[in-house]
Amino acid sequence: MARSVGLWRLGKFLAILTLASVCVGASAQETSDENGGESGVFHFDATTRWPEWDATNESSLRFRVDAVVKFSRSEDEERSFKTSSVFCDDFAFDFIGDNGEIIIYSFAEKKFALIDPIRRLRTEVDVEEIDRFLAFVKPRLEKRDDGFCAFMTDPSFETSQKEDELLFQSKWIDYRATTRTLDEPKILAAYLGFSNALCKLNVFMNPGSVTPLARLAVHRRFEEEARFPEKIVVDIYPKGKMFFNRSYQTSAEYKLARRLSEKDRNRVTRAIHFAAQFQEVNFRTYYRKSNER
Repeated sequence: MARSVGLWRLGKFLAILTLASVCVGASAQETSDENGGESGVFHFDATTRWPEWDATNESSLRFRVDAVVKFSRSEDEERSFKTSSVFCDDFAFDFIGDNGEIIIYSFAEKKFALIDPIRRLRTEVDVEEIDRFLAFVKPRLEKRDDGFCAFMTDPSFETSQKEDELLFQSKWIDYRATTRTLDEPKILAAYLGFSNALCKLNVFMNPGSVTPLARLAVHRRFEEEARFPEKIVVDIYPKGKMFFNRSYQTSAEYKLARRLSEKDRNRVTRAIHFAAQFQEVNFRTYYRKSNER
């Protein structure tokens, strides 16, 4: 089912960052102005070595992670959708629906290509640029008289474990992760590396959000213990964990497929074609046009 770019942003933000929205008075667009103009474009070009399906070798890394994501504010209000992240050698291709926004991530160059299939636009964002934005935002959060913001700039959890379930608890956010041991370090490193980069990208693309440090701390625990998350449930308490204070909940179930299907290959080929053919614009233009109704 086709999804709009706007829904992707809402869904990915809630699913991966799992944070309540807190306005910090800054956006990626404002930051780029204060740091010398519009965000740059870091070309995927003719020299880019895209995956070659018939050229597999021992270093080839190809797998897929499917996710079913749910977000609820109450028992009567729930949204859900499905995503697929296809990993091919040095790239990750992230899809939602048939016509939703596509994200391509290069592990070697640490940059994203964002593709809007509906408007036939693409742009590129370097992770270093995102890190500069996060460094710009963090001091603003630290100046706010807000406990949630203070926690998000320096998150700390009480952690515990019961069999394969890991618990990360605080006054502001709780994570409950059902995991399993994954004795395939290359797969785990690629998956968590992409997830970490995507956490940062979602903050960059969602003005009014906060830092990804809490979720990155959870990922570090997965990495240290070589665990793959099968389900993560997150309860968010924007005003603190107190009786009567409303919480928000997100959950995501993940499934690892070690082999790619013909559908996966077709989707990746289509994404590469879009990256080569669609009009290239700077991030500010892409952001504005992709949010137009």
